[in-house]
Amino acid sequence: MKNTFAPVNRIPEDVLSLIPSYCDTSEELITLTHVCRGWRERFISSSSLWTFLDCTNVEQTRVYLERSKTSPLELWLGEEEDASFLNDAFLLAVPHLNRLQSLTLSGCSDDLLQLIEHFDSPAPLLEELNLTFTCPENPVIQGPLFDGNFSLRELRLSGVTTNLTWGNLSKLKTFDLRRVPSNKMSVTQLLNFFERAPLLRKLRLEDAFPTSSDAPSGRVVSLPNLEFITISAQPVHTILLNHLSIPAGAGLSQDFDLSDDKSPIPIYLPKTFKNLKHLSHITSINLSFHSGMSLRLNGPSGTHYMSGDWTGANPSQPHLGRRVLRSLTQFQLSAVERFAIAACRTSPSMKAEKSTIYQTLLPMKNIRTLTLTHCLNLPFILALNPRQDPSRTVVCPKLEDLVLYITNGAWFCIKELLAMVKERASSGAKLSTITIIGSQEFVSAKEVLKLRDHVSQVEYRLDDVVPEWDAVPSDADDAGCESDW
Repeated sequence: MKNTFAPVNRIPEDVLSLIPSYCDTSEELITLTHVCRGWRERFISSSSLWTFLDCTNVEQTRVYLERSKTSPLELWLGEEEDASFLNDAFLLAVPHLNRLQSLTLSGCSDDLLQLIEHFDSPAPLLEELNLTFTCPENPVIQGPLFDGNFSLRELRLSGVTTNLTWGNLSKLKTFDLRRVPSNKMSVTQLLNFFERAPLLRKLRLEDAFPTSSDAPSGRVVSLPNLEFITISAQPVHTILLNHLSIPAGAGLSQDFDLSDDKSPIPIYLPKTFKNLKHLSHITSINLSFHSGMSLRLNGPSGTHYMSGDWTGANPSQPHLGRRVLRSLTQFQLSAVERFAIAACRTSPSMKAEKSTIYQTLLPMKNIRTLTLTHCLNLPFILALNPRQDPSRTVVCPKLEDLVLYITNGAWFCIKELLAMVKERASSGAKLSTITIIGSQEFVSAKEVLKLRDHVSQVEYRLDDVVPEWDAVPSDADDAGCESDW
């Protein structure tokens, strides 16, 4: 009776059931069974608590297999200095492999590679499979494990060479493929794999795709349930994108490294954009040339995010800027409402209507907000001035808000800015607001206030912190979804 009223025995059942979730190690879970008889009976009888096996201890593996009863198992096998568990503890688990729900192999030892030979019988409960090998040469898996008899939801392969002849992918939602030599993988193999996985939602390819296509140019595979695709590639562009139909609402992220000063930047970036020109109805663009290049396109057709760094390289930034801006015109830009650009040093043309900035802004008929951060402002101001165009065309006729972040006073052209807002007002394209933010006073407030004669609201302030880029918040700031991987 005394034990019945002890505090440890008066914990509500629903609270008691949550305690094991705070255990980080097997030792902590075992400790719970030693608190009292009631706890021991309660936790030992909960078969789902004993389903994680790492096969590092023979006795522990035996106890877990007994207590897990018929519950699905999670098996994690990592490389250890002492590989004796492969011949002892793991062999105890082999007869129970049909209960596998999750399997992770990680390492490089020959003993670990030999485990693959045991995964040839059906595992109908298997939902998650992770194979990560760090060997100098990728181990080869000729066909699907477990005779293709599984219910995979997640498949992650790193450092593994396979022909991707995996069966029963009708439930697969996540596919992560990394570190596969380009000559060991073909576009056709990838496309065939994707066709067998109609529910695929998240796709990541990192240094794991071919640099040339063996598929017919007209072959396009639809991924109707795709939510996000991440590609890390050298070279920057990938011909695989020419064969994929990215659905509305899906996101695409590309990462690349341009640290080598021999990287043919001007060639690959336009090719990348050409591969993605089917993305339509882009509503916002964030572009930066600060310490490299970052580009984010947002809209109903999804999010395209590209970032690269060329630390140590010496590309001509104005030349690169012109090529990137010119390549943007391959997209459908008529729906763009916001454009944020940073560290753009593109020089103005003698004739504004022939400048790259003018050609980039011209298709943006519905842009409402333009943000320039640390940019050479003159080419933008000239492009927005109808008088600079012999045809008197009003570029960005619906532009309402102009935001300028300025650190170099020489880049602030108050005379040209006044002429531009005056001309737009007389052309029926009057700006609603102009916001000017600087780290130091580069022009008198009296001069800036002259803008109020042609603009509804003008704000001029000093701020010690001027953002590097991305001054306009993105619709998908978390679109990279790296945490999901």
